[in-house]
Amino acid sequence: MTLGSNANISAREHAAREIDRIGHMLVTRWDRSLAAHLLSLVSNLERYILGEDTAQLLPECLALRDLLQQWLLQNDTVPDEAERYGALRHHLGIVSQLAMMEGRQLLPEHFSGGLMQQGPHLVYLWMPPSEEARNLSEQLSCYGFTVQTMYQASKLAQALQDATPAAVVAYTDFTPGDPIMALADTIRGLCPLLFCSPRYDFEARLQAVRAGAAGFLAWPLLAHELIDNLNFGDLGEKRDPLRVMIVEDMASLAGLYANVLNRHGVDALQVTDPARVLDGIVQFRPDLILMDMYMPECNGMELAQIIRQQRLLDGIPILFLSVEKRQSIQLDTLTLGIDGFLTKPVAPEELVVTVINRARRYRKLRSYMINDSLTGLLNHSHLYAQLEYEVLRAKRDQRALSLVMLDLDHFKTINDSYGHPAGDEVLVNLARFLKERLRRSDLISRYGGEEFAIVLPGTRQEDALRIMNAMRQAFSQIEQRSSQQTFHQTFSVGISSLASAEDTTQLVQQADDMLYQAKRLGRNRVEGYSPEHVPYSRRETEA
Repeated sequence: MTLGSNANISAREHAAREIDRIGHMLVTRWDRSLAAHLLSLVSNLERYILGEDTAQLLPECLALRDLLQQWLLQNDTVPDEAERYGALRHHLGIVSQLAMMEGRQLLPEHFSGGLMQQGPHLVYLWMPPSEEARNLSEQLSCYGFTVQTMYQASKLAQALQDATPAAVVAYTDFTPGDPIMALADTIRGLCPLLFCSPRYDFEARLQAVRAGAAGFLAWPLLAHELIDNLNFGDLGEKRDPLRVMIVEDMASLAGLYANVLNRHGVDALQVTDPARVLDGIVQFRPDLILMDMYMPECNGMELAQIIRQQRLLDGIPILFLSVEKRQSIQLDTLTLGIDGFLTKPVAPEELVVTVINRARRYRKLRSYMINDSLTGLLNHSHLYAQLEYEVLRAKRDQRALSLVMLDLDHFKTINDSYGHPAGDEVLVNLARFLKERLRRSDLISRYGGEEFAIVLPGTRQEDALRIMNAMRQAFSQIEQRSSQQTFHQTFSVGISSLASAEDTTQLVQQADDMLYQAKRLGRNRVEGYSPEHVPYSRRETEA
């Protein structure tokens, strides 16, 4: 960006703030001299933006100018309070916010996704030619990753130009002249860089930090440790971006806010119709709702109360984004469970910092409340509540839905033979595996003990059978580890769908029946419900 364009943007932002300040004085009380001053400010803003990429701003400036001119020409009448709080405040909010953001060079963008951007489970592994990576590649492939192993710096550099991976995992012993250090800046500009090393000393860790590494792993590298690094912390957030729902009746403003948040790695959903918000929340599962306070058909306060009536949605933070500056009104909204205000026009920096920090905190707190502490999956009660909603929605929309009940085979033997820590590790590995291989829209729960439940919206039973059979085979190839040895683990699956079930209770019962039929018929298999099946009790199959 040139110095001249920087100066022009600064002048434009100053004009936007002045328009907002003078305009809201006029909203509060009518004054012809203030109106004339506001008109001149709008005209000046039009001159700043001529020739710039501001396709939405110019017509909005013209609309505000026409309104002011119309009022100033009416010598005998003055606009009443309702007109000023309605039309004038509406135009002020749009013009000042567009002037603050449209056409502006945004903040430096953060890395926004790796797996969300490219092909979607690709990892580059850099290692010395003396090391064998085949076993590691095979283990990662079971979780749905593709690993490309490289031994030459030139090949890694070329691969980074061809495709952006989820991460680069680089072996290093931190000797002087290690070529991976020369590529570190390039890698970090594209995706996370993780180091694995046989060294564990402080100096090695310090060098990794100074090279901008997103993680530090032991060598030999274990597949489950790498999966953990890609799933949790900052890397996990980049792979599963924070989700923000923007409820704003002006599509132009919603697009601006979404663009700013997208540039900083946030997945933003724009909703311009308040009637679609509840379904949008269930499908999108936002970490925060950014809502305009004044919308024509349903204002923000009314919509917030509707959201808070829903038990499963009550905790989602709601931030009002509004031209409202009266403290008394803002304080009243806090009694409705609103979590805060951003006052238009909002600067991109303020929007990004406020939204990301609140959304990140809610995601963390929510995980404590609704997730199983060992596996990080939904707990039983939250899965059942969401399943009921998904069933109702699928019936309303006439869409398919399947339910999977999954149970680890002979799990008691694992605890008895290898100890409970090994059993816990198997449960965690299965949770990792399910999250990697299934869609974000699928609901995955630890149903109890070694039993898991999965809701597959939009999925017919025959497709669920195919998916779970492939997953069963892949999971059986993963090496499970105990302090004594490695071993392999299998699971059994029962599946039902809304094609045969009338309600949630019947859906669960049918899937449960089929799970225990799969175990009775030899385990390590998948059984789908059919009306001709003969149900078997748990006592028969657990004997």
